[in-house]
Amino acid sequence: MTALGVIILLIIVATGVAFFIASNRYIKIYEKLEYENCTLDEETTKQVEAEKEQYASTYTAMTITATVLCIISAIPILCGAFFTQHLSGNQIDSLMTGSVAITLILIAIGVFFFVKINTIEDGYDILLQVKDYTPQNKLGRKKMRKYATIYWLIMIAIYFGYSSSTENWEHSWIVWPISGITYSILEKIFSMKSDGVASD
Repeated sequence: MTALGVIILLIIVATGVAFFIASNRYIKIYEKLEYENCTLDEETTKQVEAEKEQYASTYTAMTITATVLCIISAIPILCGAFFTQHLSGNQIDSLMTGSVAITLILIAIGVFFFVKINTIEDGYDILLQVKDYTPQNKLGRKKMRKYATIYWLIMIAIYFGYSSSTENWEHSWIVWPISGITYSILEKIFSMKSDGVASD
């Protein structure tokens, strides 16, 4: 069963990697729109705005669904805990394994909805150059992109250096959320500095 589980895991990972590679090819075609100004004529702008407004109800409904799924995802594990005292060792293992599987499925569906709706919503924002994709924000993102590789390599070096030297692997993961927040702050600083340039 262990060998079968590993085989299934490798098949799932291979499938996921194939999807990533295939989708990346199509994404790169439109990637420059995230960093370059997008000028639309008046008619096209109105059409995009109308489509975005029409999509708003779907966006709200799917956001609520995804949020609820992520919140209730812990219920299977919590419910499983009620029965552990009435079961033997193997039965407990089977119950908790099934509970965790259901939890992960609920989270996966919720995350899928989040990614899907925000990808579409971001597409409208990029074309209309609003919210996170205003001209100054695009300039800031473009500038930060130049240093992104160096930045993340430094973060990786810090993570492995700290974890290896302290053997504190269970807590060193905190480097990643801090790195993500710091990256967003630096990108925002670049955007603020680009405000005057974009206005010109």
